[in-house]
Amino acid sequence: MPSLTGLFKSILGICETKPLSPDMWSVEDGKVRVKLDQVPELSQKAGAVYLKGQGLDKPVLVFRTEDDQYLAFVNSCPHGKRKIDPVPGESVLRCCSVGHSKFDYEGNKLSGPGKGSLTRCAVDLSDGDLVVTL
Repeated sequence: MPSLTGLFKSILGICETKPLSPDMWSVEDGKVRVKLDQVPELSQKAGAVYLKGQGLDKPVLVFRTEDDQYLAFVNSCPHGKRKIDPVPGESVLRCCSVGHSKFDYEGNKLSGPGKGSLTRCAVDLSDGDLVVTL
């Protein structure tokens, strides 16, 4: 049974993933550059952060999978526009609302009230940084 705190977080759309400090990433020409050596959350498997502000039209979720891949998605569920979180050990993303829509790592809806899919962003490594193409 979910805790009372978990229920309130879901009602308010509060995720576990925290925003990344703006001094650890930048935006230029439609690309986000994340300084991996300064982001401890992404040095570990299942670690995640989200980026907002600095000229981004929409927030972006960036995370490292259990099998060591970096992935990025526009951080907005197609059902209510709540943020999303990776679910450790499940290889899925979950909406932070009460309905908890779930999506695979391609962005396809697996379950829940979400309509449509998530928007996945291309990710590359360059000079020790993670580069996300919006």
